[in-house]
Formats: sequence, C-alpha cells, structure tokens
Amino acid sequence: MMYTSFYVRPSAGEQVETTVALRPDPRPALLGTAVDQNGKPVAGALAVLTISGKTEPDRVVHVTYTDELGRFAFGPLEPGALYQVSLYADAMLRRSLEQPEE
Repeated sequence: MMYTSFYVRPSAGEQVETTVALRPDPRPALLGTAVDQNGKPVAGALAVLTISGKTEPDRVVHVTYTDELGRFAFGPLEPGALYQVSLYADAMLRRSLEQPEE
C-alpha cells in the first residue's frame, strides 16, 4: 500500500494545485464488500472492527458503514494482531427521538 497525507487550508477564491508523492506504507489495511445472499452489494450496513485483547478484553477499534456499493475499509491496522469484523444490516431497531420544545 502507498500513502501520504498533508493539510491544506484554501483561501476564498483560491485554486490550489499540488503534486502528491506516495510512499510505501508497511501498515496493513482491510478492504471488503458486504453482499446479500444473492451477491448484491449491501449499502448502509454497520461494520465493526474488534481487536482481540489476548490479555485484556476485546475492544472495538473502528466502526463504519458500507457505502452505496457495499464497500468498507479499516486501517491502518496493527501487524500480526487478531481482528474480528462484524457486519450488521437491517437488524437494528430504529426510532426517532423527539426533543421536547421549550
């Protein structure tokens, strides 16, 4: 994997042009696609990444939702660590919480 990062704060009316040099990144990443039983992408699925705690309890390290093509990504990850990926779709109870007017 290659990467770089930088900050930019454009001014009003300014057009910023840049050339970005990517450099090798030894840190692992996990990319995936959530699909249903018919192989169709599942958009909006909850994706949860948990790291195995070996000596302490497992802990959630990242949470995201799949995009419109069912894609999700986690990274950078710790090399050699054991991770569990859990995906949830259409299983959550949803409700609207109305705030009282003052």
